[in-house]
Amino acid sequence: MSRTPTKASRSRAARRRRGKRKITPRSPLSILAQTRKNSVLKKRDRGDVVSSSSSKTKLTERRSEPGRPSRLNLLPLSTEPREKNCFRRDASPANYQFVPKGDIYITRNCRKLTKESGRIVYVVYDDRGKIILGLRVPADIHAAVIRSAAETADSRAQAVQLRDEKDSAQARQLLRSKFPLMPEESLDTILEHAFLKGSGRVGRTSRLSDEDKAKLAVDAHIRHTHTSYEALLKSGKTRCEARQASKEMVHAIRTAWAGGNVQPTDCLTMRDRVIVID
Repeated sequence: MSRTPTKASRSRAARRRRGKRKITPRSPLSILAQTRKNSVLKKRDRGDVVSSSSSKTKLTERRSEPGRPSRLNLLPLSTEPREKNCFRRDASPANYQFVPKGDIYITRNCRKLTKESGRIVYVVYDDRGKIILGLRVPADIHAAVIRSAAETADSRAQAVQLRDEKDSAQARQLLRSKFPLMPEESLDTILEHAFLKGSGRVGRTSRLSDEDKAKLAVDAHIRHTHTSYEALLKSGKTRCEARQASKEMVHAIRTAWAGGNVQPTDCLTMRDRVIVID
């Protein structure tokens, strides 16, 4: 006659089964966290650790001290002779004048004359220490530079105009020499766009050779005006997809303008054959 297992015996059997469960090894991160926790507990038992509430109170008090910058707002060290960096909130030295950045003639000459006089130029940063706002220079230096700027304004403007005309002529000669069959209208458009002073576009960069600047400027003009690039973007294509789709057309027209085997008229008529389905 078999015995029916009691509730107590079933409970003991269940505990024995649970005791045989496989124990997974702890991860290195959990071991490191436990080690740090044990270390903090030991220091607290020895009285070496201050409570978190008092630590926060002291930190707040230190940060609220007048003239004390946050430890997160650190100024970069100046590597220039006779220059020091400072925050905008820092007190200005006596008889010094703040000069905002923007007019390169004024800032350049203020910096130059201050150093020549044996005094310090202070470079002023915003409160985060990230953006340069201007300079602090002796007031007498600043006044002299302002007078000089007014006296030379007309001659400097003429010099700038002559330099701009020279740069434009050189850019035109570069494009014409590389792409002798380029239409005059396209040449003018590229000069007014890619080589425009202050535009920051490819024609004004100093990091590329003249040949690369001319090629990239012509490619951009062809892509936007002689291919379906813009239509592809409007149809939902990404810039990468639109560039890839118009790549062959751009190369063909550029080759034609450079005097290659492809005729420019054949390339331009191909544009009308590209169909974009919305």
